[in-house]
Amino acid sequence: MADLKQQTVEIELKYQVARDSFDTIENLLKWLDGNATSGGEHELKNIYFDTSSRILHEHRIGLRIRRWLGGGEQTIKLAGQQQGAMSARPEFNVPTEMLVPDLCLFPEHIWPEGLSAAILNEQIEKQFEIIFTRRIWLYENGDLKVEIALDEGVITAQQKHADILELELELKAGAAAGLYELGAKIEKQFNLLPGTKSKAQRGYELHGHSGRG
Repeated sequence: MADLKQQTVEIELKYQVARDSFDTIENLLKWLDGNATSGGEHELKNIYFDTSSRILHEHRIGLRIRRWLGGGEQTIKLAGQQQGAMSARPEFNVPTEMLVPDLCLFPEHIWPEGLSAAILNEQIEKQFEIIFTRRIWLYENGDLKVEIALDEGVITAQQKHADILELELELKAGAAAGLYELGAKIEKQFNLLPGTKSKAQRGYELHGHSGRG
């Protein structure tokens, strides 16, 4: 249980890939295959939760369960920094086999004043889900290690749907400056657009609420 109290900060760059630009996708995949080691392909399902009054959303807290073949985890992401394609957010992950999160498994100190994990457990409900295929590569250059993921799938909220096709670069080791340099190189080479909205933000918007979470 002690590991759950260790806060991690996810530093990543996110880019939108134009779905109708097949040449861009093909060339991007060739570049990745030539410059990074493939980590395979995974089918993932993210289920996002909040209360009916959007308490978590108002506090800029993201809550999800991620499921994959043979496993799953529940994740809390707290308010962080967003600038262009870059985001940095404190994050806590707990393995789970459930389809509904248990907020009492997260560290107590993460909750803003006035919020109780036990009470929220009785109020949270599914908001939307995202089913997507993730292809992963590991880019290494000296001390720099970056996980590169190409996500393709669909957000579903209240019988409404929105496609996603995005590239994420997450810093695993090394200096953040190396991540930014790599991102700038890929962005320029393949004419990608910064992804200023997370999957959760897009899900909230599709659900009909402001996408700040």
